[in-house]
Amino acid sequence: MMYRIVIYLTFLLSVSACGFQLRGTVELPAQLQPLYLYAAGDDALVNQLSILLAENKAALADSAEQAASSLKIVSQKQTRRVLSVDSLGRAREYELNYAVVYRLKSRHVDVDKVVKLRRELAFDPENVLANSHEQQTLYRDMQTEAARLILQQLQATTRPLTP
Repeated sequence: MMYRIVIYLTFLLSVSACGFQLRGTVELPAQLQPLYLYAAGDDALVNQLSILLAENKAALADSAEQAASSLKIVSQKQTRRVLSVDSLGRAREYELNYAVVYRLKSRHVDVDKVVKLRRELAFDPENVLANSHEQQTLYRDMQTEAARLILQQLQATTRPLTP
């Protein structure tokens, strides 16, 4: 019993000593707030980003004129390529790619950035409907991950923005 307590305390001390912290909320730099977020058309990624920004108590502007900075989703691209085939020449495994180009613009900076994500999908030719559903789920997960990565990149803009 005493060994378990010692092991547990040792683990806690080592984890805290290495600087590990739970992620918590993401704070946007003050020079980016309020932020105007938009994309061409109705966009699910913009909705994901809006939810994440609201959860992290970031100030959002209703129009570009009211905003200190703007974030525009310039483009999104979903592609897939065959990774492997079976003895009959049918695809057995795909690589799914998702890329987002966004532009962060403020009084001092205008920068385009890219977020790229990749997943692998095992394909069963006997179960096409399930494979299609799994592919859609993977793309939706990549979209959610892209929103988180964009938010983290915005948070990393902590030093003063320069032209």
